[in-house]
Amino acid sequence: MAFASLAILAPFLTTSVSADPSRPSSGREVWAGADVSSNVWLVYSGVTFAPWSGIHDNGVRFRAAGGYGEYSYADRIPSIDPSTLRPISFHAETYFADILVGYLQRFGELTAKAFVGASIISHDIAPLDEETVAIGEEVGIKGVLELWLNMGERGWGSLDLSWSSAHNSRAARGRVGYRFWPKLSLGLEAGINVDAQGECRMDGSGTKGCRTLADQTVEAAELLDYARGGAFARYEWGTGEVSVSAGVLGDSFGHEGPAEIAPYVTVNWLTQF
Repeated sequence: MAFASLAILAPFLTTSVSADPSRPSSGREVWAGADVSSNVWLVYSGVTFAPWSGIHDNGVRFRAAGGYGEYSYADRIPSIDPSTLRPISFHAETYFADILVGYLQRFGELTAKAFVGASIISHDIAPLDEETVAIGEEVGIKGVLELWLNMGERGWGSLDLSWSSAHNSRAARGRVGYRFWPKLSLGLEAGINVDAQGECRMDGSGTKGCRTLADQTVEAAELLDYARGGAFARYEWGTGEVSVSAGVLGDSFGHEGPAEIAPYVTVNWLTQF
């Protein structure tokens, strides 16, 4: 399942766009958002604090973020007769929290932010899924890199990379936008989210650390099963912004059969004060 990596992606679903150095700058930034697909939803919020500079100026940053969500998926497990399998549905509750410290550095039209700190990701799955690796609560080290590039007077691009040792979660998202009007940008986005369970499905149950999977119930996963792509609209004003994204993603939650395509919608809000 890719939910653990979606959790580490969530904090910069909003904050990557705040790297735009052309906007007025305070020292504090708060954001909130929601991500919804056919069998998963996630809400999240966070704050970034620049104690000795403006939020878009060179200097140290502190960030705290957290979120909660739920997801469901189906599988087939051995019945009383080991030669037969019975279908079963799983439901999970999950949460995450990050405490990070970082630094922002501007290189002309390029703005780079790097963070490191602690991350906790928890998955409470019922009934117990004995084939799932990404289960329970894990605390780990987290690293984040966020890049923003102004391209001409109206174009811009962003790239966000994140990794956490909690459930070995990794995420990447890229955006390319264009300001068709001074305050409104339209563009395209793409991302990949992979965690320990996704790695097991792609590399096979024999991979170190993976639990035994019933070969007849699992289709080999590919990286595209954990990808998403779509379009977004972003409206900005002096001290804040709101953005809406919509597209499709690889629905990799179900073990039973190959991954399917599912729609997603993401809504984000941010303000500086």
